[in-house]
Amino acid sequence: MSVASSPPATSKGTLSMPLRELSEQVRLSRQTIVHWIDRHLIDADLRWALDESNEEVRVIELSEGTLDFLKGFAADYREDTVSRTEARRILRQIDRKKIKKLIRAGDVQDVEVDDETKIVVGSIEDFMIEREQSRRENGEAEEEEEEEE
Repeated sequence: MSVASSPPATSKGTLSMPLRELSEQVRLSRQTIVHWIDRHLIDADLRWALDESNEEVRVIELSEGTLDFLKGFAADYREDTVSRTEARRILRQIDRKKIKKLIRAGDVQDVEVDDETKIVVGSIEDFMIEREQSRRENGEAEEEEEEEE
């Protein structure tokens, strides 16, 4: 296991940084970034490393070009809207009532599109980022995000 460096280290044109730092930069949840890597939507590699305090952290390795693409794509993605069903998939929650509660509580933003309630993706990502940060602050170990088939 290697030590995670901050700021990003460059070797052979590849940047390496803790996944949580990339998440903060592009304003996407770690869950979404890992999902995109697993689906080969972005060209990057994930590994585990030790940080300065000897804690295990998830590290992402990607090229500067991929990072630039991801920043632009993430901004567009956050502006998109999705159905409640798709919002549940993104949040990995199966209960429709939970999505309604999140909307009523103002935790996610909804808009009317062609007489249908849609959820703003950026608000879903913000909710997931807050949830990930809360878990980290509560001392929960950084878990390996896995794809659910």
